[in-house]
Amino acid sequence: MPNYKILHLIGGGEIGGAEQHVLTLLEGINSSSFALAVGCLVDGPFAQLTESKHLPTLRFPMKHPLDLTPLPKLIEKIRQEGFSLIHTHGSRANLLGRLAGRRLKLPVVSTVHSSLKQDYLSPQAALLALALDRLTLPMTSGVITVSEALAQEVARRGAKNIRTIYNGVHSLPELAAEEERARLRIHFRQKWQIPEDALVLGSVARLHPTKGLNTLLTAAQTLQSQYPKLHVLIIGEGPLRSALEEQAKGYNLAYTFPGYLPQAYLALPAMDIFVLPSVSEGMGLVLLEAMQAHLPLVATAVGGIPEVIRPSRDGLLIPSQQPQELAQALEKLLRGPSLAQALVHSGAKRWQDFSLQEMLRQTENFYREILQG
Repeated sequence: MPNYKILHLIGGGEIGGAEQHVLTLLEGINSSSFALAVGCLVDGPFAQLTESKHLPTLRFPMKHPLDLTPLPKLIEKIRQEGFSLIHTHGSRANLLGRLAGRRLKLPVVSTVHSSLKQDYLSPQAALLALALDRLTLPMTSGVITVSEALAQEVARRGAKNIRTIYNGVHSLPELAAEEERARLRIHFRQKWQIPEDALVLGSVARLHPTKGLNTLLTAAQTLQSQYPKLHVLIIGEGPLRSALEEQAKGYNLAYTFPGYLPQAYLALPAMDIFVLPSVSEGMGLVLLEAMQAHLPLVATAVGGIPEVIRPSRDGLLIPSQQPQELAQALEKLLRGPSLAQALVHSGAKRWQDFSLQEMLRQTENFYREILQG
């Protein structure tokens, strides 16, 4: 029988990196020591996903990010279920989870997945989120960050007992064999009617300002006269979808935006170069998946990305929001197949430094430290 029950709280209005991370913990943490459940604060796709996988799922829907009306129900449920620790992910979860922990005198761990000041569409919302975070951070017993860059940022807001635990990546056997990657490349190009001889610049990301995807489209426009077979493939969903589609149409680019894909990594072989042009990034777990797909990488040197990609070794790093520099880096790879191949070769080894087992082990140890005092 497990020694401790842990409740993971998360918004869950979409399925992004934080949700994938929580899913990995729910499925991977040692069940003989810890019994995990997830509480979703938005009635959305993540609760549907965890329920479909028969994972213990609770719902405490918030009408807006500052809605405290679900708090009494949350407190009551934590009491009933006998949870030992609350683990929060994101601003909504931090607000409700930390208040519940304080009321119940339970330890709270918060994982910081991204830079809070960059997470919001409006500066006013970002300032409010930062103020609330500073106010409630003293209610935590520990903070996990997915990169050292984020650890420094959250320390400046007054966090104590910070532990950096890099996201671990699943080994993706479907991408290991060259023949299987070739099959997936043909399958997805045919499915989305992308010509076999197209030069595909691809990304997998939320369609959100923090991901800098407008920069990718501008860089592609710069290159399209030299490379008329250029095609942009962006897998993901989010608030900027219509704006990005308008931009791509305005540039007369060949593009495909297939939306959210549950196992997006299977479509990576349809790409020729993987691009992550983020303005802000916690760690960039998708880069490790792209390495397994044997893709050359171009990414921005922001947040935790330089902790994953060693410059000019595992990928090319550029400043954010600089479409000209991005275009130059892409052209380097398009003109230099030997450079692209060297990056792929290094990346195929680099992803193995971020093991899933190590992430789970460190997370379990942090739980024990906090619970056993």
